[in-house]
Amino acid sequence: MDGEPWVWVMGEHENDKSIQEILRDEAIEKARKLAEKEAEELRKQVEAKITMELIELTPKIQDLDEMTSKLNIEEVQDGGDDDGTGIYCSVDELREKMSKPIKNMNNYTICHYQSKNKLNNIIIDRRTNVLQELSINKNKVAQRIALWEKRLTEERTCEIFNNIQKKQMEVAKEAEEAEKRQEQLWIEQEKKAKQAEKQIREIARRAREEHRLSSNNMEIDTSYCNATMPGVPPGRQAVIDWFKAKEITRNATVDSVKRMQQPWFHGLITRKEAESLLMDQPDGSFLVRLSEKIWGYAISYRAKEKCKHYLVNAARNYSFLGSNQIEHKCLSDLISHHRQFPLSGGEKLQNVCPRKEERTIDELFDN
Repeated sequence: MDGEPWVWVMGEHENDKSIQEILRDEAIEKARKLAEKEAEELRKQVEAKITMELIELTPKIQDLDEMTSKLNIEEVQDGGDDDGTGIYCSVDELREKMSKPIKNMNNYTICHYQSKNKLNNIIIDRRTNVLQELSINKNKVAQRIALWEKRLTEERTCEIFNNIQKKQMEVAKEAEEAEKRQEQLWIEQEKKAKQAEKQIREIARRAREEHRLSSNNMEIDTSYCNATMPGVPPGRQAVIDWFKAKEITRNATVDSVKRMQQPWFHGLITRKEAESLLMDQPDGSFLVRLSEKIWGYAISYRAKEKCKHYLVNAARNYSFLGSNQIEHKCLSDLISHHRQFPLSGGEKLQNVCPRKEERTIDELFDN
């Protein structure tokens, strides 16, 4: 090498394994190690159990050996007496003995003898099988144990590997579902952002359009313009006269569908009277009244902490006082607009405060 750091990029060589193959090999190796450990522990348990059984069986085998030896000695002794009789007795004595009936053995003796022989055979068989396998054929037993351990290891390796794969599939499925939920959340957020952007563009478009229309129509209805018009109304009667002369002809406070006064219009009432009406109403309630401070209206709003009042200039169109305010062709449009979009303080016009008496409306339409 040239002594400079180098980077090996996995997958570029033809013999490189894919990431899936590497993960699979790692899972198989992990499963194999766990299976070998389990098989080793199980083998130790089996060996310990066999050892304990041999320890318990050894005294019984020794006792049986002693009992078998005694039985053999007794049989030999009985056989010796018979043989002696046959050798030393005369022909007549032998005939006499042969003519005598054989002595009957009672059932207890026969059963007892048979039981001992049966126990003898069982224990001898077990001793022969176990001791021959473990003592004489140690290599063969070791091979059988090794084959059993190998088979067990392979089976457990398969089981553990399948469990690992199943767990990985569950984790992958959960990750995929989480990704889908996150993607859906992003789509919804993007949709809301586009809707908000669309609303902002619509507000800007309407503002430009209303400004253009107001600029093209600079003529003001001068049917009632006099020297006092540009300033503050001189009094209550001047406001009523202005409303009759200008606003009635514009249908400023009339519902265009029902052809009747809007329920939110309360006529010429004072600020104190408006606040008294709103105090019994829930937050977000509002009413519209004629203002004695400007040639226009006041929107009285029931906020959480207090009542707020917004002045509406009605010189040409309808807009709040201040610069860069959106102008509306009619008062109803301004009210409808701020039912959807908040006022400068962040409040929306929600609930209409009902009129308690019609007197304040009637005085505006008396001839």
